[in-house]
Amino acid sequence: MKIIEKLLTPNDYSRPRLKVKTIKGIVIHWVAAPMQKAINTWGFFENRKFGKTNYGSAHYIIDLNGDILRCIPENEMAYHVGSTTYTASALKRLSTYPNNCTIGIECNHIDMSGKMTSETYQSLLEFCVQLLKRYNLTENDLWLHKEVVGWKDCHRWFVNNPDEWTLFKEKVGKALHGDTSKNTENITKEKVVYIMSKYFKDIPEKMKWVSDPADRLYEKGIVLGDDKGNLTPDKPATRAEVISFIDRAVEYVLKEVK
Repeated sequence: MKIIEKLLTPNDYSRPRLKVKTIKGIVIHWVAAPMQKAINTWGFFENRKFGKTNYGSAHYIIDLNGDILRCIPENEMAYHVGSTTYTASALKRLSTYPNNCTIGIECNHIDMSGKMTSETYQSLLEFCVQLLKRYNLTENDLWLHKEVVGWKDCHRWFVNNPDEWTLFKEKVGKALHGDTSKNTENITKEKVVYIMSKYFKDIPEKMKWVSDPADRLYEKGIVLGDDKGNLTPDKPATRAEVISFIDRAVEYVLKEVK
């Protein structure tokens, strides 16, 4: 993934040099021009400066070969999601004018379905991960243009293939947080019991603190109390009760890590 700086000329129509507020989301777009090179998309935004083709721009453009053009610094606003209406979700989670709190990424593509080259797709994925980390965001802060304004089929590939959009965000999430599904098959009951035992060794003399943890364990079905719903924390437990407790705890943890 290579980022090439090619900033637009400051102007009122595509690079107004207005400062953005706190970044709350990353918005994905398509250019609606099959096989167009990033430099041509850049030129389209640059020519807006003459004031004859309305407003419009983006912070970044991803080329067919995966290279990324930086058109506008991230601390400046781009005109990429301007609209007279916005979705309820965008108004709630972004702002009444989402241009002021989002970063826009334009993706070049192969055809009018919006399908991208593998290089464009991979750069988009890696770059989204990088941006989300930078602004302490998650995959849930990725947006399609349509999800912000409600009426535009942009990015068309993801809009018309919602499973692909879900998969893309899942891939971003795994890159952000790590794939927690790996290596779980080798976790045994003995291993889980050993791990859990670390949390049950240091029990203080005073027992008023036990209420919250006991409630949490009760909600998970691990600590059940007696037949009257009493915990009786100061009552000694029999070996049979201890075995039953550990077995329920182990079963719960194994279920959670699957």
